Parts: sequence; structure tokens; C-alpha cells
Amino acid sequence: MAGLPEGVLEEWYAKGKLVGGIGSDPLERILAHARNYIDVIQELAGDGELSLLDLGSGVGIPGLLLAIESPLLRVTLVDSMNRRSKVAAEFVPRFGLSDRVEVVNGRAEDLLPSHAGAFDVAVARCFGPPPLLAELSVGFLRPGGFLVVSEPPNSEDVRSVRWPATGLRKLGFGKAKFFDRDFHFVALKREAIAIAKPRAYSRMVKSPAWKV
Repeated sequence: MAGLPEGVLEEWYAKGKLVGGIGSDPLERILAHARNYIDVIQELAGDGELSLLDLGSGVGIPGLLLAIESPLLRVTLVDSMNRRSKVAAEFVPRFGLSDRVEVVNGRAEDLLPSHAGAFDVAVARCFGPPPLLAELSVGFLRPGGFLVVSEPPNSEDVRSVRWPATGLRKLGFGKAKFFDRDFHFVALKREAIAIAKPRAYSRMVKSPAWKV
């Protein structure tokens, strides 16, 4: 990526693998995935300044890479695993992003009360099942904001089960919109101005908003 110190991205990748924050994908594929995220976000929300929350960011995938790719994003990275958050925090200043990237080590549900309605966009990759992710994320978004999730290349029938319109509407989201690029994404827009008070995280897990 242009403008980064030579070798620092490769060092981040190597450290990320050591702590289990990066799977088997090569660096080039991870970067291509991040660029697809940017394309989808810009199509949905434009290319102006946006506040973005990365749920389950780990070492910074995709949120840290999105901040590198787009200088107009203000990004908050949230992950519950300390060793992965430490890698992200180490590289934020090395990437020159200290002024617009925050790393939070903790559980997303604990962050919600202080960050309700604070974000234009939330992103997630391998965070959890659709009903849990949708219910947890909606409270972070301002009305009109979007959740963008990396998805497997499912059929329409499978997609309608994973992201049912009725279940999404109950949470305050509109109908799911799907993007098939080099990678696959689903986007949910928060349409309700007011939403129900968030349930306890344990209730979301034990009694999901819909069955997948």
C-alpha cells in the first residue's frame, strides 16, 4: 500500500499469524477483501467522512486495512482477545493512523451503552451467527447507518433463511442487500429511528431473533 513504511505491512501480517488472528489466506487476498469492503461501503454510504466500527476485529481485519485504504474513515476496532488487540494497537501508530483509529480490547456488548448510535457503518467478518450479529450491531448504528458483513457465496434460498426480512424488520433493519464481487457481502440498513432496548447478550445467544 502506497505511503506505508517498507515492510511494515508484512510484519503486521506475520505477527497476526503468530497470535492466530490471520488464517491461511495470503496477504494479497486479505488486502483484496478489504478493497471489496471499501467498494461496498462507498456504494452504500458515499465516499465522505464516515465513522466505522469493526466488530471482532482481531488484529485489524478488516478495520485496520480499511483505514489504510480510505483516509476519510474514523475506525474503532473491537475484539475480546487481548493478544490480538495488542497487535492491532502496536501497528496503529506504525501505520500512521493514531489520529483516526481506536483499538478497544473488550466485548462488544459492554461497549454498546457508551457508543449507542455512534457509527455510520459497522463491519464484521466471522463474528457470529446472523441473528446475534444483527441484534448486537443495530444499536451501534445511527438511523440510516449500515452493517456490512462478509458472506459465503450462498444461494438466494439460503440467504433468505440467514437474513429473513421479518426478523430484520423486528430489530430495526430494512431488507438485506447482497453484493457479489470478488468476495460476497450482505448489507443491512438501520431504518428505525428508535429501536428496542438491547437484550442482555446471554438472551441474544439463548433465544436468537430468528432460527438459522
